Amino acid sequence: MGQLKKLLISATSLSAFVLAMPAHADSVASFYKDRQITAISGGGAGGGFSFVARVLARHIGANTPGKANWVVTAMPGAGGARAVKYIVNAAAQDGTIVGAVLPPAVLSPLLRPKVGYDSRKLQWIGSVTPMASVLTQWHTSPAKTLSAVKKVEVTSATSSKLSTGYFFPAWMNHTVGTKFKVIAGYRGGDRQNNAMEKGEVNGRSSFYNSYKSTKPHWIAGKKIVQIVYMGPYTKDLAEAGVPNAMDLMKTERDKAVVNFLKTGPSIGHGFFVSPGVPKARVIALRAAFNKTVASPKFLAEAKKRNIVVDPVKGEDLDQVVKSAFSTPPETIEYFKKAVGFTALMKEAAEKRKKARAKKKAKDKKN
Repeated sequence: MGQLKKLLISATSLSAFVLAMPAHADSVASFYKDRQITAISGGGAGGGFSFVARVLARHIGANTPGKANWVVTAMPGAGGARAVKYIVNAAAQDGTIVGAVLPPAVLSPLLRPKVGYDSRKLQWIGSVTPMASVLTQWHTSPAKTLSAVKKVEVTSATSSKLSTGYFFPAWMNHTVGTKFKVIAGYRGGDRQNNAMEKGEVNGRSSFYNSYKSTKPHWIAGKKIVQIVYMGPYTKDLAEAGVPNAMDLMKTERDKAVVNFLKTGPSIGHGFFVSPGVPKARVIALRAAFNKTVASPKFLAEAKKRNIVVDPVKGEDLDQVVKSAFSTPPETIEYFKKAVGFTALMKEAAEKRKKARAKKKAKDKKN
């Protein structure tokens, strides 16, 4: 009799759960109906991350409960950390704001504990594709191979010295003996590309897939040369003889650092929502994302726009981030010391202090 009672209770609970599912889905659809979802890109408006986000936005609305309208805006700065900090701390926490992450921002809390967010708490929707990070040189650069950059100093543009645009070349300087001189202040990939094209700098750090989607004519016309890459195996680069940074590391400690740094490339074109978004909406957005990146219409436009599609589910991105946060503290400290991170933090703090003083003096004058 006791066993029968348990079975009846289990059956009743299961029935309640099943009956609740449609109502649950309906509540999500009701919330999103007639609403707008804004995807905020951590890169520049003309960069690859914003570009891919706009293509996804044109298709994912049809698969979102309530047929919500998706739009894309850009908020570059601090290697993508500016956008993540805004989304987590200032934006609506109801699922109407989605982050189109600039991958390096995921590691920022491990490097800068006071950055203003915890990447482990981000709720990942999915990634269109992982993608290799590359160190690029313009075709007029005095050094267009890794061995040449060991002999000749070349300049490389980045938004901030607290971003991968600095970390990657600085790490290569430390481990391989290259002579990259990183120039900060070019906020957003489009500005960095312009600086490279105009000859203000010799190159920059970027993602190979971003060039494929936004600057395919540069690749076809051999305007840019990739001299080393980091992250997942990339056939185009491997066949062109471009070395993977991991293969250049000589010690287990250096390999551990590269494994840590390739977290960003492993996430690639990833999308997330803030920790406060209700789980039901996260599940609905994940389902909409998964359906969209497999849809013929999206795939057709992606092919037309030279966008690589190799989707990663949100749940798998959760594990990528979890793995990064399990990196031994001594490995991270070794990396920070190698690239002069403490000095960079002091330099950034001094700049902020001077900017505040200047603003205060201006306000007092007015």
